[in-house]
Amino acid sequence: MDELIAWSVKLNSGTASDVDQECFQEWRAFDPMHEHAWQTLHAMEQNFTAIPAHARQLVANTITRADAQTITARPRKPKLKALAMTTVTLLAAALLINQVSPWQQPIHYATHIGQRATFQLADGTQLMLNTNSSVDVRYTLLKREIVLNHGEVYLITGHDTDALFGRRHFWVNTAQAKFEAIGTRFSVYQQANTTQLHVAEGIVAMHVAQQPEVRAYANDTYRMQGASALPIKAETPHSDPMAWVDGVIIAKQMRLEHLMTELSRYQALPLSYEDNTGNLVVSGVFQLNRDDPAEHALQTLGHTLPIRITRQHGQLLIRKK
Repeated sequence: MDELIAWSVKLNSGTASDVDQECFQEWRAFDPMHEHAWQTLHAMEQNFTAIPAHARQLVANTITRADAQTITARPRKPKLKALAMTTVTLLAAALLINQVSPWQQPIHYATHIGQRATFQLADGTQLMLNTNSSVDVRYTLLKREIVLNHGEVYLITGHDTDALFGRRHFWVNTAQAKFEAIGTRFSVYQQANTTQLHVAEGIVAMHVAQQPEVRAYANDTYRMQGASALPIKAETPHSDPMAWVDGVIIAKQMRLEHLMTELSRYQALPLSYEDNTGNLVVSGVFQLNRDDPAEHALQTLGHTLPIRITRQHGQLLIRKK
């Protein structure tokens, strides 16, 4: 970003030499992102004429006043106004960039069933995806946005020290809500019609449709169902929402049916049960960092619960003993 602005100022200053022009062309050719960034900036500069007339007049008046305020007796160069116009254009483009054009194309990250992966983002944010999850990361000049398409993500937000206009707001969007992180560590789990938020540290502001903002604090867990329902605080979760980060499921008086639902996320093997075995209550720690974690966990439970586990017709079936 700094290089891009430096080139824009140099080329619009009227002092660029032939050598500067050659170096600029080399910079554009060095990286496709350089060329994309330059074309985006050039298009936004061209769009300056599309600003409403009253706004253009305000900009022109501002530049005229700035030109009149000399800090020395020496007159300013004629090119100063063009340089100032370029600077104002850059600022105007920055203010409009979320509506006009993204600074870069969204970056897609995904995991398959049984996989967990960690990624380091440009602003220093650490992003960890749980099994079978997908996000799109979109950073602009003014905000950082992560769209959780499905699955679960854990985030340690970065300090964003290199941001041009200061630390940008950090958002996570799901089908049910938008979450604004305020210096935090948190996880978001997107299911078919439900979103779950857990805050490990800091504060997260929840925005649901036209409802008032609700803030979640450290150790809070909230669920949102539907596109307009208020967040509901989960007082006694039956599993540790952050345990998967350490490669385990921690069940706390959880129904076996719900444990099977969780386990099925980590192994591409259908799980089913007969009779009322799904109502059995389970507590324990179940390892995910192994082959066939679901089958291994259920076989282990078979030693302590009145159940037996068999493979039948390509699925794992749980029956009463």
